[in-house]
Amino acid sequence: MFELSVLPIDTILSFSTKMLAFLTGLAALIFVHELGHFLAARKVGVVVEKFALGFGPKIIGFTKGGTEYLIAAIPLGGYVKMKGEEVGEDEADEQGSFSAAPVGHRLAIAFAGPLFNILFAIGIYYFVYLIGVPALSPVVGTVNEESPALAAGLQTGDRILTIGDEEVFYWEQLQQIVHESPGRSLNFKLDRNGNIIDVPIAPVANQITDLFGDKESVGLIGITPLVRNITLVKEDTPAARAGIQVGDILLKVDETPIFGWQDLKTAAIDKPGEELKFYLLRNGTEIALKLTPEKKKTKNLQGKEIEIGMLGIGMSGEMTQEKYGFLGALKRAFEETGKLIFLIAVSIKKMIWGSIPADSIGGPILIFQIYGEQAEQGFNELIRLTALLSINLGLLNLLPIPVLDGGHIFFFLIEILKGKPVSERNRERAQQVGLFMLISLMVFAFYNDIMRVIS
Repeated sequence: MFELSVLPIDTILSFSTKMLAFLTGLAALIFVHELGHFLAARKVGVVVEKFALGFGPKIIGFTKGGTEYLIAAIPLGGYVKMKGEEVGEDEADEQGSFSAAPVGHRLAIAFAGPLFNILFAIGIYYFVYLIGVPALSPVVGTVNEESPALAAGLQTGDRILTIGDEEVFYWEQLQQIVHESPGRSLNFKLDRNGNIIDVPIAPVANQITDLFGDKESVGLIGITPLVRNITLVKEDTPAARAGIQVGDILLKVDETPIFGWQDLKTAAIDKPGEELKFYLLRNGTEIALKLTPEKKKTKNLQGKEIEIGMLGIGMSGEMTQEKYGFLGALKRAFEETGKLIFLIAVSIKKMIWGSIPADSIGGPILIFQIYGEQAEQGFNELIRLTALLSINLGLLNLLPIPVLDGGHIFFFLIEILKGKPVSERNRERAQQVGLFMLISLMVFAFYNDIMRVIS
């Protein structure tokens, strides 16, 4: 007698939602990238024979205006096939062929794909900041000992209203002003339980560690944001098994008050395997739950293996809407895109030079997992992730690796300098090397993905 086991309907629906988000986001990124190549080719008179989303066998397609538009079976990329594009094609010297086009036109076609990815990100951020995006309010959480903020009398729960003549609406604004003002006295206007107080504080120059583990000197006053609202509880984690719910407010762990992530790190994340008591506020009632952080091995930014306590929660502070008008949203979109271009470019550089561990490279499985998590957070988070990945795709394609757009651009720049194209033989060899490098990178990324799932 056989027993038929089926997955719970909630699990099936959750997986389906994550898969739909992943495929939709991936299709959008690929479509935008290939659309850039397609429009640039059409603009300079190069004939486009195929516009494909995906690789492998054709699933569906149609032909219009001499171009075949199709969707293929393997949704991990796409391509625009132009007349006379491949090395040794008989049509290479005919009118409308890619190879016969001026080198400037070919350079523009190759660059258009990454450019459209960047423009797509700007467009997403413009839309996001036009309708409003959640941002952390400038409410003080922890006030560090022997800090300028403590000396000035700042307290947990104080809301920063202005710094000097500038109104402060978001924590990021506060942070930027303080970081840029070491040694300069700033007048803080704050709201403390309905009372407006003016407090002068001079940030002190200090070193902080950035996202990549590098040191940088900035102004600091010794405060962190008030972050203790539970916004996410992952399934089948210590937090879920303990009964923690979204909407709870985490007050303390054992005898340690929680005002932010640093407090939680000290009280729980740094205590894997220890039974702890979490005190929470739920619908106005204080409750206590026992939770044992699950032991998990991970690596720090220096690549050293460490053991932490995994809880399975997400926290935030009081949130507000960061929203702008038509021009303000455009300015903010360019700022955010520029910041991410810099961060991703530095990440790629450090990964190439080995400063960032190679096992942090992820492939489709990791992207699927991240898309799934962001889908649970809502459309706003999902579309912002798409913008981030679009920038990432654009910059990666600019790397001077044959078979990538950056490799083609590199050859075209050599052609401009030498006054003649790189020989077919050298291009074939370079493309073989580039293809090997690309396949090796994809295999390595898949391996990392699988090891993450196993661990």
